[in-house]
Amino acid sequence: MQNIIKIIGQTIFLAIASAFNEIYPLAILAFLFVIADCITAFRLSRRMRRNGCTRNGKTSCGKFKSSKMRKTVFELIIVIPFGLMLAYWVQKYIFYGNDIHLPQIFAGIVIFWQLWSILENESSCNNEQWAKILQKIMVDKTERHFSVDLSELKKESENENS
Repeated sequence: MQNIIKIIGQTIFLAIASAFNEIYPLAILAFLFVIADCITAFRLSRRMRRNGCTRNGKTSCGKFKSSKMRKTVFELIIVIPFGLMLAYWVQKYIFYGNDIHLPQIFAGIVIFWQLWSILENESSCNNEQWAKILQKIMVDKTERHFSVDLSELKKESENENS
């Protein structure tokens, strides 16, 4: 019985290792975008702290929170590698011979999603001209994360500029 479990475990490990050998450049690239998203989220938190954005009397702490790290670790360890491996196996065994490149498509979706989040982070709670242009297209994460109605702050800012 132990030999059967050992053989099954070795087979699973070899399957994962062979798939990861094929997709590791894509995984590293996706990891870098997730890390960049974390950095820009931290920068947003610091910017919100400096600007005094509050919710129910609580301001953004402007510090790194380990509770937020759980989502990032989950993405880095589970979602991205296994998603890429599943895309690789589907490409290899189901779409064999077709030129679809599913792992690259999956990595592209992850990278686009992270890039969008990076741009949202950098444009949120930012008064630069380029940020205001992006805010017309993207969600301002200040409102979403702190339930703050920024329309009053925007009116005050426009009155000061007049």
